[in-house]
Amino acid sequence: MVNYELVMILRNKDIDPLKEKVKDIFSKNKVNIILDEPWGLRKLAYHIDRETNAYYFYYNIEAGPETIKKMKNDFNLQADILRYLFIKINAKKTA
Repeated sequence: MVNYELVMILRNKDIDPLKEKVKDIFSKNKVNIILDEPWGLRKLAYHIDRETNAYYFYYNIEAGPETIKKMKNDFNLQADILRYLFIKINAKKTA
């Protein structure tokens, strides 16, 4: 298992069902959520799909590389997920 940071931008509408969709995708792919931090409603720098404001969410998750590929496919099928970014966290090695 590898640690990843995930930042998501969700459409500006009723946020509770959208959060549940994301949680369902996590549970379907058996992802371990280490940290769930909502960043709230923010103004976008440019329009994304005619939206000017969107909800930002930050997750720290633990998953395998194949699981990340499956999750990307699931996220692409959701019209309410405007953008997402996975960043692999490298473990610091000590001498």
